[in-house]
Amino acid sequence: MHYISESINLPVSEATAFKVLSDLNVILRLSPYWSLKKLKSISDIPIKEGSRCEATIEYYAKEITETHGLEVVEYLQDKKIFFKVENGVLKEINFIIEKNDTGIQLTHQFLIDSIEDEIVLKGTKNELFYWLRSIGEYLKLAEGKTLWQRLFKWFMDRAWLRLTLSERKIAIIVTKISILELVLLLVLIVIWNLFAL
Repeated sequence: MHYISESINLPVSEATAFKVLSDLNVILRLSPYWSLKKLKSISDIPIKEGSRCEATIEYYAKEITETHGLEVVEYLQDKKIFFKVENGVLKEINFIIEKNDTGIQLTHQFLIDSIEDEIVLKGTKNELFYWLRSIGEYLKLAEGKTLWQRLFKWFMDRAWLRLTLSERKIAIIVTKISILELVLLLVLIVIWNLFAL
């Protein structure tokens, strides 16, 4: 077994980061590689050491659904959250928060079974990197004070994060098509007004 980790610097407070990272429902939905189908609720809200839950995950690329048990092994206020994962190659998920000059450095760490295949290991590192990047963007929204940031976070919580990855991709395609149609309509109106009169 070995650890892989990624870090990111974020202009957010330790308290905001810890509050968001304590919400497994949000954290698991922020992964760009799987959809959270069901989370059998943690008995302790807010979570604490010893809290347990079961997460049913649907992996996007493989179209496989698995259920993983998660247990909070270490929970240090505004510093660290450490989850033990039952079932599968992934054994631990750690979030470490360290204060720095601009806000925090957030380190996201996996403990995985030893993987001999370099392609699988590289894919796991990419998964860790993009999941951390997604969490970082969400933390910036959570820390945000502007009306735009609060509205966008509300939209993320109420609509976007509740969609599966397939539904999100469909929503993006439909939005792009709608914008393209609107642009074409405006071009036709301009052409009509210039040359038809």
